[in-house]
Amino acid sequence: MTKNKTNGLLSKSASIKLGVVSLIIGVVVFIVSYISMRQHILLDDLNQPVLDWAINHRNQFFVPIAKFVTNLAGPMSFILITTFVVGIWTVRKRETRRPFLLICSMFIAATTSTLMKLLVMDTRPEQANMIPSFEVDYSFPSGHTLSTAVFLLVIGYLIYSRNYSKNDFSYWTIIASAGTIAVAFTRLYLGYHWLTDVVASIGLGFIILGSIILVDRLLVPKLKQFKATSLNNVQ
Repeated sequence: MTKNKTNGLLSKSASIKLGVVSLIIGVVVFIVSYISMRQHILLDDLNQPVLDWAINHRNQFFVPIAKFVTNLAGPMSFILITTFVVGIWTVRKRETRRPFLLICSMFIAATTSTLMKLLVMDTRPEQANMIPSFEVDYSFPSGHTLSTAVFLLVIGYLIYSRNYSKNDFSYWTIIASAGTIAVAFTRLYLGYHWLTDVVASIGLGFIILGSIILVDRLLVPKLKQFKATSLNNVQ
């Protein structure tokens, strides 16, 4: 990836490549997860063993930590976190483009998770295998994992694409990966999801990231150009 030497902006070509690669990775990961879940092959063969491992390795020290992490990634928490971040960002930086893209990405994540659960209707692990409080809606995909992946991936891109350096980009990758894996692990550890659920959510996270990148670098500039042209024509 290249760095614009004048302002640190990640080049348009590098951004587009990042967006396309993210889309490809996301689509492949999601399709593999979905086929595994539907056809009971590949990753689905690991669903029960992973759940069994989680049940056998629960203890009084890790369970409260896992519950704290998973609650931190809940829907209400992300509404509050996103609202706070967007508010501070808008006021301090006096811009709306990047905060708006972050809001859009989180809305897409929440909507995708809700609709897909209703369409797929895959059942969760039995409540006997869950740590209370129990979750009774459908399982595929994991909304907590998806929201975490999208928030960390998208906010990292929106920040570091404007002030790009290889070190910062590496830090973003590590933090986003660690945060997403941590939440995904808690969903498995507490018995709320199957492995296919969280892997599919990671795939969806990359799809949304890729889409936001392409919108940011391709669609938004065209809309701004169209608006400027329209204003000139009116004048």
